[in-house]
Amino acid sequence: MKEFYEPIRGFRDYIPPESEVLSWICNVFREVVESFGYREIKTPTVESFKLFAMKSGEEIRESMYVFKDKGEREVALRPEVTPSVVRVYLKELRSWPKPIRFFYIANVFRYDEPQLGRYREFTQAGIEILGADDLNYDVELIEVLEEFYDRIGLRERVYKINNVAIFKTLALRSNLDENSVERLLHLLDKGLFNEAAELFEARGAVRGARIVREIAKYRGVDDVQPLINVLESEGVYSDFSTYIENLVRYIDFAKSIGARVVLDPAFARGIAYYTGIIFEVITPPLSISIAGGGRYDNLTAVYGGEELSSTGFAIGVERTMLALSSQGLKSLVPQRKKVLLLLLVKEPLVFSEITSIVKNIRRKGIVVQVEMVSAAHRLSRWLEYASKEGFNYTLIVGKKELEKGVIIVRDMERWEQYEVPLTKIIEFLVK
Repeated sequence: MKEFYEPIRGFRDYIPPESEVLSWICNVFREVVESFGYREIKTPTVESFKLFAMKSGEEIRESMYVFKDKGEREVALRPEVTPSVVRVYLKELRSWPKPIRFFYIANVFRYDEPQLGRYREFTQAGIEILGADDLNYDVELIEVLEEFYDRIGLRERVYKINNVAIFKTLALRSNLDENSVERLLHLLDKGLFNEAAELFEARGAVRGARIVREIAKYRGVDDVQPLINVLESEGVYSDFSTYIENLVRYIDFAKSIGARVVLDPAFARGIAYYTGIIFEVITPPLSISIAGGGRYDNLTAVYGGEELSSTGFAIGVERTMLALSSQGLKSLVPQRKKVLLLLLVKEPLVFSEITSIVKNIRRKGIVVQVEMVSAAHRLSRWLEYASKEGFNYTLIVGKKELEKGVIIVRDMERWEQYEVPLTKIIEFLVK
């Protein structure tokens, strides 16, 4: 029966303290994005498979959980949330004043090969700005992330950025079809630049292939000039000048708010709907990204709607926890004061009186765990339990204490004991 104890491959259980760290990350994210004016959106875990296939092609099936429900409808566990947000917009929100700012915290599913920081179910926390037709909205994404990372104490972070419109325009000029463009972005995302160049060569676009191979030489150089030089040497810079100027302005704005930005002219994200500025967040010493996003103008048009400029990002919550752990920062999770109350009297009237006091203690933000103990001779066992579980205080209430109107308080850190009047216990605990 032991096989039933293990979760399915690619999935995992989280127990304290990891489960608490994950919740804390989500709570901080919520506080930050709400302070920027974002409102929460919740969408279904199961969506029509077509919602994702229409913008990513049939090949996305291989990396998704796709199945037929009892009505023979082909549905999928969501691999991301952005298409669902766009669907909701087209259904209900088109008349809302723009821009519309949403955030979400949701579990998503991808049928990928499990590895470091990658599971088949994970949590994404993200924001979307619908009707975001100016560069300042792209910069706002970095502002939000900077505030979030400051709040959780993640010190080392780098934003790897590029403008995917450069590659898409190059593909258009080289007569690559839509499927080839999606394949191109996938290959670039994986760092398979020679294979990416071969897509151009298959179309007879020798210049396009040459440009891809030249750009690949400058991966991670953090300098836009080599990219400009490559395009000028091929006599095509004017076709891309607007995108490069936009990229340079974006870099200047991001740096002005203190973000550490690194330009990678060969960087692309594998998601096909991006149209402009893109970025990923890298946190040394990890080699994986913990967040990513960018501009995805006119995804609404894919689903038959009007054109709409939009931008957004998503963080991987589990990967963020991994980054915190790699930088030794798990201890930053706020620890609430914890109290163990041992009630030695099992009578409803007594329980009612104590419960009223406990309720008021909890409303002060203190954790109170109540245990009804059968016999006083078991107190040593409970004190040992309180010590191992990290309780700050153990409160003991028996008949004698009730008659005197006091509570015995055992300080588990100093290992000292006091008698505190019932009427003063809240004041004592919150000091």
